[in-house]
Amino acid sequence: MGRNVKPTVFVSSDYRYVCDTCEPLKSAIKSGSVEWTGFRRGLYPGVELAGEELEGLRLLAYWDAKKNQDWSLGFHRNEGLEIGFVENGSTGFSSDGRSKKYARLTSDYVAVTKPWQEHSVGEGGVGACKMYFAIIDFGVRRPNQEWKWPAWIILSESDKSFFSKYMQNTQATVFKSTPEMKRAFSKIGGILSSPNMFDFSAIALMLNCVLLELLNVFRGEGSGLSDSSPNENVVKCFLDQLPAYCAEPWTLGTMAEDCGLKPTRFAYYCKRLANATPMEILNDTRLERAKKMILASAGELPLTQIALECGFSSSQYFSTKFKEKFGVPPREFKA
Repeated sequence: MGRNVKPTVFVSSDYRYVCDTCEPLKSAIKSGSVEWTGFRRGLYPGVELAGEELEGLRLLAYWDAKKNQDWSLGFHRNEGLEIGFVENGSTGFSSDGRSKKYARLTSDYVAVTKPWQEHSVGEGGVGACKMYFAIIDFGVRRPNQEWKWPAWIILSESDKSFFSKYMQNTQATVFKSTPEMKRAFSKIGGILSSPNMFDFSAIALMLNCVLLELLNVFRGEGSGLSDSSPNENVVKCFLDQLPAYCAEPWTLGTMAEDCGLKPTRFAYYCKRLANATPMEILNDTRLERAKKMILASAGELPLTQIALECGFSSSQYFSTKFKEKFGVPPREFKA
C-alpha cells in the first residue's frame, strides 16, 4: 500500500496490476506511530487468516493514528474491491494519478476502489484518523470480467448483478456514507479489538450490512455511471498503465489478450479512446518515455540503451520514429 518501495508486479492472463508490500504502513506499525488491528491474507500486515472461513476476504483491519503521519500510501492497486472508511479524524484520498487531486475523507464518506483503479491515501502524509480497510476478492482484475461472489455474501442475485454492473461502469471512488454503514464499521472495530476477533458470523453480518448500504448508495448515484462499456473501460485502464510497461515486446495480439479482447475489438476501442491504432499508441508512448529519459539523464545515457529500454528493437528504427514525432533525430535532441 504505497510506492516508497519497489512494488510487486503481477502479470497474468487476467490483468496486470501492482500489489504493493505495505512497507510504509509496516514501518509505522513497528515504530508505534499507528496502532494496527485486524487480520489478513497475503502481503498485508495483521494476523494471518487461515482456513476457508470468509473466503475471498483479503483484509479486514483498521489503523488508529493519534497524530498526523510523515508517510503515505502512494498510488497502488489491490487484488480485490477495497472499501476504506474513516471513523474519526480525516485524511487525504485520491484515485486520480494524473492530476494528483485529493479529496478529504471523513466519516461522511466512504472510498471504494476496484482492482484496476490506482489510489492513494494521505496527501503528504496520512492524517490523524481511525481508518478501516476491507478488501474482498471477487475474482476480477478488469472491468469486463464476471464477478464471483463469496458464499458468505447474502445479497440477492439481482442485487449482486446491480452492484457488480455499477462497479464496472462507474469512475467514482468516493461516496456518501450512511448512519447504518458507520454503525457497521464501529461494530467491526469492536469485534477486531476483542479477544474473539475471529467471530466470523458477526463479521460476515457486518460486512453484508456495509455492502447493502453501498448498494443503496449506488442506487441513488445513477449520475455517477459512465456511458462507456466495461470493455472500453478495460482498454482505458490498459492505456493508462501502458507508460509503465511500454518496454515489453507488445504486439496487437498480446495487448488485446491482456485486456481479454479480440484484436479487432481492442483496436476499435483504441481508436474510440485515442483516435489512433494500438501500435501508434504504443510507439507514441515509447517515444515519450525515451524523450523523458534523455532529459532526465542530461544526455548521459547511450541512445541505444534508451531505445532498448523503451521497447524499440533497433536504434535505427527508434531514430526514425523519434524524428517523425519530435522533428529532430534523438542525437540532435540529446545534444
